[in-house]
Amino acid sequence: MLFTRDDTYAAFMMDHAAGNHPESLALAGDLHIMLSPAAAREAFAWSIIGGALLEAEDPEAVAAQPEPERRYQKRKRTRAGATAILDAAVQDVTWKRGLFGLPYLPVGVPGGRLMRLSPGQGVPRHAHTAIEATLVIRGELRDEFGHYRKGDLMLGEPGMRHKPVAAGEEACICYVAEPPRFAWRLQ
Repeated sequence: MLFTRDDTYAAFMMDHAAGNHPESLALAGDLHIMLSPAAAREAFAWSIIGGALLEAEDPEAVAAQPEPERRYQKRKRTRAGATAILDAAVQDVTWKRGLFGLPYLPVGVPGGRLMRLSPGQGVPRHAHTAIEATLVIRGELRDEFGHYRKGDLMLGEPGMRHKPVAAGEEACICYVAEPPRFAWRLQ
């Protein structure tokens, strides 16, 4: 299930299928596809649409695109990273204390990290100035816009203000991805 605007989600998945995301957001897309059969179907549909659009393009314009091998290697790297993130999320790891004392774990990707919230613990209310992808790996998360479970993707859009809180009886572990130069304001 997904609780964000349909057009934002469609644009995110289309960019993911095209390989246009920075690595942190590509990992969020890969994790979403790995944990949600509906997301896997969506990604497959966008890859078919993208292929059909490429076939209709001018061959010179297609030749100017990045080499498929480089894109494949990038995708292979992010999928391996997604598997490593899932492994780390279920292991007993030493969490660092970040902003506002929230536990986080760097994952070796600029703009990407795991976040752990105890039941009832929340992130301070904040606003987004760029897209942010939060993928629930374990537990549940809620905010003013919905309730998110394992595999759900929450996309924070520019201008969106919210206060995510761990819901349910167990800790919530999320992968949070921000593009480079991401900024947010407390509200």
